[in-house]
Amino acid sequence: MGQLRIGNADGTEAHAPVRADAGLPLERHGPSLVAALVGLALLASGLLAPLDRLATDTLLRLSLLRPPTVPETLPDVAIVALDAQSLRAIPSWPWPREHHAALVDRLTDAGATAVAFDLDFSTPRPGEDAVLADALRRSGQVHLAAFRQIEDLPGIGELEVVNRPAPELAEAAAGIGHVVVSTDADGAVRRGPATLALGGVDTPSLAHSTLDGVLRAADAPIEETRELRFDYRRALPEIPRIPAIDVLEGRFDEGDVAGRVVFVGATAVEFQDLWPTPLGAADPGVWIQALGHRTLAAEAAGQPVLRSALPASAAVVVLAALLASLLGRASGLRRPLGLAGVALLAGSGQLALLVLAGLATAPVPVLAALGVDYVARLEAVRRWLRRDLADREQSLTTVFEVGARGTARGEGAADGLQMGLLLLGEVIGARAVALLRATPDGSLCGERLDWNPRGERARVRIATAEGTLEGRDLRVFAGAVPLEGEPETTGPGLAVYAPLRSGDAAAGVLIVDRDDPSPLAPTQLRTIATVASQLALQARNLRLVEDLRDTLNASVEAVASAVEARDGYTEMHCRRLALFSVTMGRRLGLPEDEIEGIRLGALLHDVGKIGIPDRVLLKPGRLSDEERATMQSHTEIGHRIVAPIRGLTAGTLACVRHHHERWDGSGYPLALAGHDIPLAARIVSVVDVWDALSSARPYKPALDQRAVRELLEKGRGSQFDPDLLDLFLRVLDEEGEEMLALVAGSAGPHTSAMGGTS
Repeated sequence: MGQLRIGNADGTEAHAPVRADAGLPLERHGPSLVAALVGLALLASGLLAPLDRLATDTLLRLSLLRPPTVPETLPDVAIVALDAQSLRAIPSWPWPREHHAALVDRLTDAGATAVAFDLDFSTPRPGEDAVLADALRRSGQVHLAAFRQIEDLPGIGELEVVNRPAPELAEAAAGIGHVVVSTDADGAVRRGPATLALGGVDTPSLAHSTLDGVLRAADAPIEETRELRFDYRRALPEIPRIPAIDVLEGRFDEGDVAGRVVFVGATAVEFQDLWPTPLGAADPGVWIQALGHRTLAAEAAGQPVLRSALPASAAVVVLAALLASLLGRASGLRRPLGLAGVALLAGSGQLALLVLAGLATAPVPVLAALGVDYVARLEAVRRWLRRDLADREQSLTTVFEVGARGTARGEGAADGLQMGLLLLGEVIGARAVALLRATPDGSLCGERLDWNPRGERARVRIATAEGTLEGRDLRVFAGAVPLEGEPETTGPGLAVYAPLRSGDAAAGVLIVDRDDPSPLAPTQLRTIATVASQLALQARNLRLVEDLRDTLNASVEAVASAVEARDGYTEMHCRRLALFSVTMGRRLGLPEDEIEGIRLGALLHDVGKIGIPDRVLLKPGRLSDEERATMQSHTEIGHRIVAPIRGLTAGTLACVRHHHERWDGSGYPLALAGHDIPLAARIVSVVDVWDALSSARPYKPALDQRAVRELLEKGRGSQFDPDLLDLFLRVLDEEGEEMLALVAGSAGPHTSAMGGTS
């Protein structure tokens, strides 16, 4: 038991026993152990692989701020590009092979260490092959490409078609290498086989073949590897790219090729040899082969190259959980801020590992482990609060007696804080009781709760420096002190205020205002102290609930940002959707909890697109039937993602699953019609279509608002609820420009409500 010092107006002191705060048992390491095990399980299972690829690619792009150096002991690369300029100059394709022979001679004369052709020379051409073969022999360091295609033949099945250089060219070449690469589930190229059996012949990659030729010339052959992982950190410095026509006509700087391995290949879009990469752009296959040579050269020179490291990922997960465990005693905002700091430290450490050692660790399991730790500790707080409240009930005999009397008269309030103020006012005989809430750092936040049966506010001002709570004393003042901004009051009275604290965190201030100036009895003082302690716990519990709500909102915002980040064409789409949908909900007079559910649903409505491959999501042309079915599955994927999340309303889930339903029942996924479609989904559907038509997408330009409105009107009664369409058009006319301005900060071009762009 501790003591509260009671300071009276005459300078005397009285003492009332108060139970000391026992502190939260967050020093236990159980939640962090569970978090570490969950993070390791997610890491091993690969369930978070899509998100991990997205996060790792982000770190990879950040690493380009400090790219690794190019080895000085081995030749760097350059590209001679069969680009649009070269195809216009010599329009007949395939070129006569005398042009390729001329390229070899000019590059050799310019001092190229080796030349690698990422071109198909599999078709023999009598006469022409001899000219090119002579050039290959003169150079002695020209490597040619081999290709493989898998064709599905009816009645036969899969058939491997191998294209190797024509025999005369293969004999003259210094080496032959394959250009086959592997694509991940998101369609991006991150690796390729180091050696591949093509037609029964083990064939190294073109990058391996060229570097091996260089190293064999120096009597240091390359070591064999099972897989080539392209180190995209080495995209900088940029690889010189010279148009092939400039080489043929002698209009190039020989310094760009001297001492380099030159890769010759197609970069023009007509060749359709563009591949998505983790850097966010589609790059030509010849550039990827050149990057492979850089990767192998760096490895041969003893430099660290990009590689996945499961042990390192596991170590980061365990370290993050350990750091989270050290935050066990933190409370209030210090806990989420501390976890945010741990997450930032883990991300910085993973970026440092990527930059300095080329280790690509998995970021998402780390965040998942920290999230599990946070939730587990909140659950521990909830259980402790329940136990602690049960313990304190035994010491509140006086309060319970008054509570039973007050409830019997029907004056009890459902809210615990309001009930506490009511009971305290009854016991003390106060004219008014007030509770001013505080933030965990002790600053008054402006929130106030009053019990005032006569309609009068408590006439007490907090006597603290700069609005912060200091000390633990219950203070009693003779005479009333007016609140700031209220008229001065005179006459006898008594004012009592008690700082509310839970552990080391401030929860607020309890104020008791009495007309009777007579001193309070010890029982009354103990009652104030006991009720203050009880109210502190309840106020702290409310703060925890608010923190959980804020965490949910922040998580939804983060998921919406992740969805928008995948597709630059829909940047800020979810935020515009949320703003207009909320405005419509308010005009309909919906309760605030339903409006909040609609807002979260608008932010999350396209979360299922995380599971749609980029080749479908970002396809610029018309989708095939199979691709359209894949795209439409995003509603069910999104529903499966968000349905297990506690705290999301039915309206939010309806927005995610049913925003593509149509009024006439021809929509998906369940073909609901009319009012069977949830109201929240009908609202989001109208705004979603308007924003999609008003925005540029891979498959269409943005439409002006007149055309958009015409299309919306065509959907009246078939695609859209007519009443909601009318409401949306009114909102657009009356508030559209103002709302678009709120979200236009980082958004891409978007047709405004008045027909311009914002």
